[in-house]
Amino acid sequence: MVTEPVPLTELLVRAGEAVTRFRRRVTAEHGLSGTALGVLESLARTGGLSHRELAGTLGVTPATLTPVVDELERVGEVRRERDRDDRRIVRVWITDAGARRAESAGADVGETMRAALPEPSSAEAETVRRHLHAVLAAMSDDPTPASRHIR
Repeated sequence: MVTEPVPLTELLVRAGEAVTRFRRRVTAEHGLSGTALGVLESLARTGGLSHRELAGTLGVTPATLTPVVDELERVGEVRRERDRDDRRIVRVWITDAGARRAESAGADVGETMRAALPEPSSAEAETVRRHLHAVLAAMSDDPTPASRHIR
């Protein structure tokens, strides 16, 4: 019996879902959701962001982000502060405790993901990287997709 190969688009969706489920489990071991870890890591890299900027960076709606930031603020890992130049804007800043958690949880999640995933050759990795950048660009509504900033 000859079976047809699974279409690449289907494999891409399946692989993405499997990686997401695995990353969600690993992140949960640190008491964080993927969005919460994303908040901490984004703020650790960028400093204070408005709620809207942070939601855009993470690819979630501001409404989805609100309870995540509320909880991180409640446990002292982020703080909200009015923008000095435009008092209508509230910026979210990471605290020292949040930076420590971002570093430790982020490092562990990254290490666990790298250990679990097969390591491609450098030529294979570059081919996959180019393809995934093209997929991200094709699927993005943003004229400057995040895929251009991912290395």
